[in-house]
Amino acid sequence: MDGKAEDAKQQENFFIKLEATLAKIFEDPALKLEFIREKFEFYIRLSNGQQFTFNQLSAGFSSLLSILTELLMRTDLLRKQADNYAYDPCGFVFIDEPETHLHLEMQYQILPLLTGMFPHLQFIVATHSPAVASSIKGATIFDLSTGDVLGDEAAGSSFSELMQDHFGVENEFSNVADEIIADIKRIVRLPNHAQASQQLLDLLAEKGRYMSATLQLEVEAQLIGLE
Repeated sequence: MDGKAEDAKQQENFFIKLEATLAKIFEDPALKLEFIREKFEFYIRLSNGQQFTFNQLSAGFSSLLSILTELLMRTDLLRKQADNYAYDPCGFVFIDEPETHLHLEMQYQILPLLTGMFPHLQFIVATHSPAVASSIKGATIFDLSTGDVLGDEAAGSSFSELMQDHFGVENEFSNVADEIIADIKRIVRLPNHAQASQQLLDLLAEKGRYMSATLQLEVEAQLIGLE
């Protein structure tokens, strides 16, 4: 930085951490963060040859990076105030719905990434995502609608369990699947087994493309039972 060796060293440490963070987010250990001074622009370069600027990131990546860079800058300022760049600050971080704009896999990664990078910070997070709620061990989860308190059992729960027990979803199926299941239950109660079998076959033909493998297997099992 124009001959200021100490300032340059501090900035280098900051960007080394940022580059390592980007490598984790993009799951590319060879990722490089480069600053082109002539263009006054940062470029993210991936090992496969792709390169792009921060302005070209998707809303999800931008949302995640805005959280990370805010924390990196704030902890960096605290280290500067303490004149100790090995200092790992303690504190509280409040985040409202970190899953916003993130696809499911990234929702599952955000808290492990944050807690791994900032082990002495306590994160207090409001979320509507079962992926976020179940992503780390050792968390305490407060269900604000019921007043229930969960511990590590949330980390071992399936998304469908959390969605039904804590996020207000009636069951793990889509509305389309619910209608098909209702049709199946209605058909198998018909007293005429031959008529019921035919209607199940018609249901498979008409709505089979909307059925999961498990649901199709259920229909086939009902057909065998009727026969």
